[in-house]
Amino acid sequence: METKNKIVKTAKVCYIVSKVIYCLSFAACLTFIVLAIALPLSNAVKSFTKAETATIFSTLALYAFMCIGLLWNVEGLFKSVVQNQTPFSEAVNHYLKKIAIFILLVSLIPAIVGSTVLRIACPETELTFPVAMGGVVGGIVLFLIGMFFKYGNELQKQDDETL
Repeated sequence: METKNKIVKTAKVCYIVSKVIYCLSFAACLTFIVLAIALPLSNAVKSFTKAETATIFSTLALYAFMCIGLLWNVEGLFKSVVQNQTPFSEAVNHYLKKIAIFILLVSLIPAIVGSTVLRIACPETELTFPVAMGGVVGGIVLFLIGMFFKYGNELQKQDDETL
């Protein structure tokens, strides 16, 4: 029981932290959208062309927007652990899979879209957005961990039925 209480308390703290980071990511997304519009119009960044500046900040806004989706699911994961009083539930399995997919998307999509748009808008530029391979690997590992939690959920159900 002591371990269960620690898990629930930790989930409560993580829920609050994820909520704060979610709000910060939302603010960052709005800030990057404003900068993507304002900086090219004012030509404030002298080292980049207007198209490069717009693409850079638009891609950063895309990253932040996708992080909002990721953090929404992280928040839901911790909330379901607190509500169910266990990490082994269908809701946790559901959120782990969604988080794994979002991690893969955050690692791939903004880099690919940003680099492609940058190449089209500014063919002479040498800027690129790198794909986060650590995120790709992390997403795959988290998906596998979700499978372990699914198995743990099945074992939990069998144990509950035995009692």
